Amino acid sequence: MRQTNALRAIVSFAVGIYITFSQSHSAAIGLTALAIFALAFAVTNAVGSAIWGKGLIAIEAIPLTIVSLLVGIFAIMVPGHDEANARIAFIGLITVWGLVAGAFELYLARRAGFSSTVGRDYLLSATLSIVLGLLFLVAPLDIVSAVGFFGAYLVVSGVQLGVAAASPVATK
Repeated sequence: MRQTNALRAIVSFAVGIYITFSQSHSAAIGLTALAIFALAFAVTNAVGSAIWGKGLIAIEAIPLTIVSLLVGIFAIMVPGHDEANARIAFIGLITVWGLVAGAFELYLARRAGFSSTVGRDYLLSATLSIVLGLLFLVAPLDIVSAVGFFGAYLVVSGVQLGVAAASPVATK
Protein backbone atom coordinates (compact mmCIF):
# COMPACT_ATOMS: atom_id res chain seq x y z
CA MET A 1 0.00 0.00 0.00
CA ARG A 2 2.71 2.46 0.99
CA GLN A 3 4.80 1.73 -2.11
CA THR A 4 1.76 2.06 -4.36
CA ASN A 5 0.87 5.37 -2.67
CA ALA A 6 4.43 6.58 -3.25
CA LEU A 7 4.25 5.69 -6.96
CA ARG A 8 0.81 7.28 -7.29
CA ALA A 9 2.12 10.40 -5.52
CA ILE A 10 4.97 10.74 -7.99
CA VAL A 11 2.62 10.37 -10.96
CA SER A 12 0.03 12.82 -9.59
CA PHE A 13 2.57 15.43 -8.56
CA ALA A 14 4.56 15.20 -11.80
CA VAL A 15 1.49 15.62 -14.03
CA GLY A 16 0.18 18.40 -11.77
CA ILE A 17 3.47 20.26 -12.11
CA TYR A 18 3.34 19.72 -15.89
CA ILE A 19 -0.06 21.44 -15.99
CA THR A 20 1.03 24.18 -13.60
CA PHE A 21 4.02 25.20 -15.67
CA SER A 22 2.38 24.70 -19.06
CA GLN A 23 1.83 28.04 -20.77
CA SER A 24 -1.38 26.84 -22.41
CA HIS A 25 -4.30 25.51 -20.42
CA SER A 26 -6.12 24.32 -23.53
CA ALA A 27 -8.24 21.22 -23.85
CA ALA A 28 -5.40 19.49 -25.71
CA ILE A 29 -3.03 20.04 -22.77
CA GLY A 30 -5.72 18.88 -20.35
CA LEU A 31 -6.42 15.74 -22.35
CA THR A 32 -2.72 14.99 -22.69
CA ALA A 33 -2.22 15.39 -18.94
CA LEU A 34 -5.31 13.29 -18.24
CA ALA A 35 -4.11 10.53 -20.56
CA ILE A 36 -0.65 10.49 -18.98
CA PHE A 37 -2.10 10.54 -15.46
CA ALA A 38 -4.78 7.90 -16.04
CA LEU A 39 -2.54 5.46 -17.90
CA ALA A 40 0.33 5.89 -15.42
CA PHE A 41 -2.16 5.52 -12.55
CA ALA A 42 -3.48 2.29 -14.06
CA VAL A 43 0.02 0.87 -14.57
CA THR A 44 1.12 1.98 -11.10
CA ASN A 45 -1.96 0.49 -9.48
CA ALA A 46 -1.63 -2.79 -11.39
CA VAL A 47 2.10 -3.18 -10.75
CA GLY A 48 1.79 -2.09 -7.12
CA SER A 49 -1.03 -4.54 -6.47
CA ALA A 50 0.73 -7.38 -8.26
CA ILE A 51 4.02 -6.87 -6.43
CA TRP A 52 3.03 -5.61 -2.97
CA GLY A 53 -0.67 -6.50 -2.76
CA LYS A 54 -1.71 -9.58 -0.88
CA GLY A 55 -4.95 -11.48 -1.38
CA LEU A 56 -8.05 -9.33 -1.40
CA ILE A 57 -6.09 -6.06 -1.56
CA ALA A 58 -4.72 -7.01 -4.98
CA ILE A 59 -8.17 -7.99 -6.23
CA GLU A 60 -9.77 -4.79 -4.91
CA ALA A 61 -7.40 -2.68 -7.03
CA ILE A 62 -8.72 -4.13 -10.29
CA PRO A 63 -11.84 -1.93 -10.75
CA LEU A 64 -9.97 1.34 -10.20
CA THR A 65 -7.19 0.15 -12.49
CA ILE A 66 -9.69 -0.66 -15.25
CA VAL A 67 -11.49 2.69 -14.88
CA SER A 68 -8.14 4.51 -15.03
CA LEU A 69 -7.10 2.57 -18.10
CA LEU A 70 -10.39 3.34 -19.87
CA VAL A 71 -10.24 7.06 -19.00
CA GLY A 72 -6.66 7.20 -20.31
CA ILE A 73 -7.57 5.43 -23.55
CA PHE A 74 -10.61 7.66 -24.10
CA ALA A 75 -8.48 10.77 -23.43
CA ILE A 76 -6.04 9.63 -26.12
CA MET A 77 -8.85 8.97 -28.59
CA VAL A 78 -10.27 12.52 -28.44
CA PRO A 79 -9.07 14.60 -31.38
CA GLY A 80 -7.26 17.66 -30.02
CA HIS A 81 -7.84 19.87 -33.06
CA ASP A 82 -11.57 20.25 -32.33
CA GLU A 83 -11.49 22.52 -29.27
CA ALA A 84 -15.23 22.39 -28.49
CA ASN A 85 -15.45 18.60 -28.52
CA ALA A 86 -12.12 18.28 -26.70
CA ARG A 87 -13.44 20.57 -23.94
CA ILE A 88 -16.62 18.52 -23.54
CA ALA A 89 -14.65 15.27 -23.53
CA PHE A 90 -12.15 16.59 -21.00
CA ILE A 91 -14.83 17.78 -18.59
CA GLY A 92 -16.80 14.55 -19.02
CA LEU A 93 -13.79 12.31 -18.46
CA ILE A 94 -12.68 14.24 -15.37
CA THR A 95 -16.22 14.08 -13.97
CA VAL A 96 -16.36 10.32 -14.50
CA TRP A 97 -12.87 9.84 -13.09
CA GLY A 98 -13.54 11.93 -9.98
CA LEU A 99 -16.89 10.40 -9.11
CA VAL A 100 -16.00 6.76 -9.86
CA ALA A 101 -12.54 6.88 -8.25
CA GLY A 102 -13.94 8.76 -5.27
CA ALA A 103 -16.79 6.32 -4.76
CA PHE A 104 -14.47 3.35 -5.01
CA GLU A 105 -11.94 4.86 -2.61
CA LEU A 106 -14.79 5.64 -0.23
CA TYR A 107 -15.67 1.94 -0.32
CA LEU A 108 -12.03 1.06 0.38
CA ALA A 109 -11.98 3.54 3.28
CA ARG A 110 -15.09 1.97 4.79
CA ARG A 111 -13.66 -1.49 4.31
CA ALA A 112 -10.35 -0.57 5.98
CA GLY A 113 -12.19 1.23 8.78
CA PHE A 114 -12.43 4.99 9.10
CA SER A 115 -10.50 4.89 12.37
CA SER A 116 -7.47 3.17 10.82
CA THR A 117 -4.62 5.06 9.18
CA VAL A 118 -5.22 3.36 5.83
CA GLY A 119 -8.94 4.10 6.06
CA ARG A 120 -8.31 7.79 6.73
CA ASP A 121 -5.87 7.95 3.81
CA TYR A 122 -8.47 6.40 1.50
CA LEU A 123 -11.13 8.73 2.90
CA LEU A 124 -9.04 11.82 2.16
CA SER A 125 -8.28 10.59 -1.38
CA ALA A 126 -11.96 9.80 -1.89
CA THR A 127 -13.00 13.24 -0.68
CA LEU A 128 -10.57 14.99 -3.03
CA SER A 129 -11.72 12.90 -6.00
CA ILE A 130 -15.43 13.33 -5.27
CA VAL A 131 -15.05 17.10 -4.83
CA LEU A 132 -13.23 17.26 -8.19
CA GLY A 133 -15.95 15.21 -9.90
CA LEU A 134 -18.76 17.27 -8.36
CA LEU A 135 -17.03 20.54 -9.25
CA PHE A 136 -16.79 19.48 -12.89
CA LEU A 137 -20.36 18.18 -12.80
CA VAL A 138 -22.12 21.24 -11.37
CA ALA A 139 -19.94 24.27 -12.12
CA PRO A 140 -19.91 25.80 -15.62
CA LEU A 141 -16.13 25.86 -16.06
CA ASP A 142 -14.26 27.38 -18.97
CA ILE A 143 -11.40 25.23 -20.24
CA VAL A 144 -8.63 27.28 -18.61
CA SER A 145 -10.27 26.94 -15.18
CA ALA A 146 -11.06 23.26 -15.76
CA VAL A 147 -7.47 22.38 -16.66
CA GLY A 148 -6.23 24.52 -13.75
CA PHE A 149 -8.52 22.78 -11.26
CA PHE A 150 -7.38 19.40 -12.56
CA GLY A 151 -3.74 20.43 -12.09
CA ALA A 152 -4.49 21.68 -8.57
CA TYR A 153 -6.22 18.39 -7.74
CA LEU A 154 -3.20 16.45 -8.98
CA VAL A 155 -0.72 18.48 -6.93
CA VAL A 156 -2.81 18.30 -3.73
CA SER A 157 -3.49 14.59 -4.29
CA GLY A 158 0.20 13.95 -4.96
CA VAL A 159 1.22 15.69 -1.75
CA GLN A 160 -1.46 13.82 0.24
CA LEU A 161 -0.39 10.46 -1.18
CA GLY A 162 3.26 11.28 -0.56
CA VAL A 163 2.54 12.11 3.07
CA ALA A 164 0.50 8.91 3.40
CA ALA A 165 3.38 6.89 1.93
CA ALA A 166 5.97 8.51 4.18
CA SER A 167 3.95 8.30 7.40
CA PRO A 168 5.13 5.81 9.97
CA VAL A 169 3.28 2.52 10.16
CA ALA A 170 1.26 2.06 13.34
CA THR A 171 2.24 -1.01 15.28
CA LYS A 172 -0.21 -3.01 17.34
